[in-house]
Amino acid sequence: MEIQQLEPEKLTPWDKNPRKNDHAVDAVAESIRQFGFNVPILCDQHLQVVAGHVRLKAAKMLKMERVPVIQLNLTEAQRQAFAVADNKTAEIADWDNSVLADILKDLESMDIDLPSLGFSDAELQALLEPEEDFDFSQYEEHLILTVERDHAFLPVKIPIRVKEEMSRAIKEYAAKHKISAKSEAMLAGKVFASLLGMPPSTKP
Repeated sequence: MEIQQLEPEKLTPWDKNPRKNDHAVDAVAESIRQFGFNVPILCDQHLQVVAGHVRLKAAKMLKMERVPVIQLNLTEAQRQAFAVADNKTAEIADWDNSVLADILKDLESMDIDLPSLGFSDAELQALLEPEEDFDFSQYEEHLILTVERDHAFLPVKIPIRVKEEMSRAIKEYAAKHKISAKSEAMLAGKVFASLLGMPPSTKP
């Protein structure tokens, strides 16, 4: 496929793009600064963006004069279906967090700036901090409140292995008891509380 170098202003974002992506622009912009613009934006024959909305926003933030673009010949239905599929399929893969942690440690030893890879400080702490040194007491007050509401936000600073076990327990319980995915979050507070030996909520 031919890669063209076009002015960002010539590309038209999909105005019905269902993906909320503004929060990702800074990280992608930093990646482009560090490593260059290495993944072309995909557009249809009318230069409407199919995949690469965040990269386009990042390019405009960086005031880039040209961006790499690949044009595809698509029908309207194909364009929309491709755009949705591109976003959805990106969600399917999971990290092997133990392998990821080892890679991040290697990169850190080679003076790579880990936040430039798109990870927040809290995510890096969760991946890299030894679990035996983790202090759960910092969440005690938060947990008391969330258990009373039968709902909890799982703080990202929780060690990744613990967070994964909790998420797996919640999903298994929800599947077993035929609880919809939308309602799974209502179980999180109780699961988290049980791990820390806190009394369950008395609310129905």
